[in-house]
Amino acid sequence: MLLAGILALALAGGSAFSIATIRHVESSVIKIRTGPGCTGNCIPEIDQKCVQNICDFLILGSDTRAGLSKGQQSQFGNTKDVSGQRADTIILVRVDPVHNRTIVLSIPRDLLVSIPGHGTGKINTAFNYGPNTMVKAVKTLTGLPVNHYIEINFVGFQNLVNAIGGVPICVQGPLKDTLANLNLPHKGCYDLTGSQALAFVRARHVTGDVIPDFARISRQQQFIRAVIDKVQSLGQIFHLPALIDAVQHNLTLDEGLNLYSLQDLTKKLAGLGQAGVQFRAVPATPVVIGGIDYVQLVQPDASELFERIRDGKRLGSFGVELPLTPVSPANITVRVFDANSGEKAQTVAAFLQKAGFVVLQVETAPPALTTSAILYRGSELDQGRVVASYTNTNLQVKPNAKYTSGVDVTIVSGADFRGIQGA
Repeated sequence: MLLAGILALALAGGSAFSIATIRHVESSVIKIRTGPGCTGNCIPEIDQKCVQNICDFLILGSDTRAGLSKGQQSQFGNTKDVSGQRADTIILVRVDPVHNRTIVLSIPRDLLVSIPGHGTGKINTAFNYGPNTMVKAVKTLTGLPVNHYIEINFVGFQNLVNAIGGVPICVQGPLKDTLANLNLPHKGCYDLTGSQALAFVRARHVTGDVIPDFARISRQQQFIRAVIDKVQSLGQIFHLPALIDAVQHNLTLDEGLNLYSLQDLTKKLAGLGQAGVQFRAVPATPVVIGGIDYVQLVQPDASELFERIRDGKRLGSFGVELPLTPVSPANITVRVFDANSGEKAQTVAAFLQKAGFVVLQVETAPPALTTSAILYRGSELDQGRVVASYTNTNLQVKPNAKYTSGVDVTIVSGADFRGIQGA
């Protein structure tokens, strides 16, 4: 959820405001000291220089209840109900201009790791010992550097979503979690405001989820795709007061990072397009130890993924799919063929794009394709089934190497296509 908010803010600062305005917003951001030898509330573990302009950003969502209003405390609890702080969301983002890609790596919050100086435990608890311990835990886990640190709390996330006018997203069926206050009652498209968006990315008790930590990561990736699509669309209007309210006391950056740097990050993402932003999750599997639910690393897959990220290699399928959890739309690239559908193909493409898929421009179907179908590449039946769940489950889902070149799934929308509920 964090990258979404930060990107929204960065793009707003880069496209709509003057330098003076960016400085005004910058003055309301909390900064934390970094570098070897710093003491107190600081991060000596930060690797202060990016190598060859390849930069790694650790982005955290804090679940601290400190500073919440009475109304917000009734929704999220107060410091007595939920003491301390944990990393509600942990994302490591590698901006890699050398290999023309940005990698968004989700780290399961229940992952069992070594917490430097504090034994073993869930990685999200490392945050309770301070940001430097969190940075050390991530570096120890992945072997990757951390060049910049970004932290945002519940209120900041909601404010940022509201500041960009909400986030349109389409879902394949009802999503309800009473504990998270999530209630999307039917398949179709919604415009999520701040509180609804927070519920969407935090929900851990949605009917049908087998492993809540993994299902939530899938939705977070989907949401980030939707936000990137929103903030990169033309004609967005951002309002300075809302942005200042969003970041003031709710956003923390390391002292070496500023909104100009984030603006540059956003420009790089815009240049790459959706296909240049790759989502992965640390390979893990559920385990119960001492009656407590954890997830633990799957080796050698995890080490292989970290190595490929570090060395600029193709990531392959490592980290795409988590156990007992459908592939996130964010990890599926779709082509839509129009086989005389009467504009239905455009509707399908727009729906899937708002659902967080990477969707290529609609093309006229080759003469051999006249009937609506879902075609998947190679062994990617799971991806085909995910696409089917967002469109029409009665469409035939079948392998086809010829018409899936360069994508995971191809949809043929013919005159027989019935349309999508809620599109």
